[in-house]
Amino acid sequence: MLAIVPFKGLDGAKTRLAAVLSPEERARLAFEMLERVLVACEGAVAIERTLLVTPEPGALPAGPDVLVDSGVGHAEAVVLALADPRAAAGALVVMADCPLVQSASLDALAEAARPLALVRARDGGVNALALEDVTAFQPRFGTPAEEMIAQARAAGLEPVVLDDPTLALDVDRPEDLAFA
Repeated sequence: MLAIVPFKGLDGAKTRLAAVLSPEERARLAFEMLERVLVACEGAVAIERTLLVTPEPGALPAGPDVLVDSGVGHAEAVVLALADPRAAAGALVVMADCPLVQSASLDALAEAARPLALVRARDGGVNALALEDVTAFQPRFGTPAEEMIAQARAAGLEPVVLDDPTLALDVDRPEDLAFA
């Protein structure tokens, strides 16, 4: 399975945290969270390779495959990555701002994807999903989890919804920093 990690880049890192962190601190936080996600992907048995989707490939570490996107947002980055031939054998999407992610959580998510599994974010969205057949469903990130579940059902898929605190936390708001 291919892991897809959308990353907006370091320049605009977490502007919602601007009230509590300087631009340099936000960039450092974004990079540290990305590193944690990449390490978890590398350690997951179910993941054969990782595809980092970003508008800033030169600012990032060597290692994963890189797909350059326009930087419009996570939803568009995921659509682009799922259309990539490397995703044909199935994909696991995990957001780059999940600082608690563990390899075992990614393996459990991949295992549950018969054909689709997802993890709700603490804020009601979706932080991670695994999809056996990337042509069977086009997930829309940035929508509430309930909408994505309804869209999957409308496409004829019954998603498995996992409750995983290591994937439920994404750092978007100042109050999220306390849990990271």
